[in-house]
Amino acid sequence: MAATRRTQLLMEPEDFKRLKAEARRRGCSVAELIRSAVRQIYFSPGPEKGPIVNAILEMKLPATDWRFAKKDIEKGHENLH
Repeated sequence: MAATRRTQLLMEPEDFKRLKAEARRRGCSVAELIRSAVRQIYFSPGPEKGPIVNAILEMKLPATDWRFAKKDIEKGHENLH
């Protein structure tokens, strides 16, 4: 699909220099590099849960009320001092 909206972006000269070098390395324009980064960061699905998160979820730990958890955390902090 052809780009149909125009925007203006002000950058620090050093940032633009680095961006231009990266675009040259990839064989695309600075504009396409920026569009690609926006799509990747803001429009693609979030990262999948990592193996550690999956392992924790599989533990089926009991859920607790935040008030109780907060008290436990505060007690733990008191014991550190």
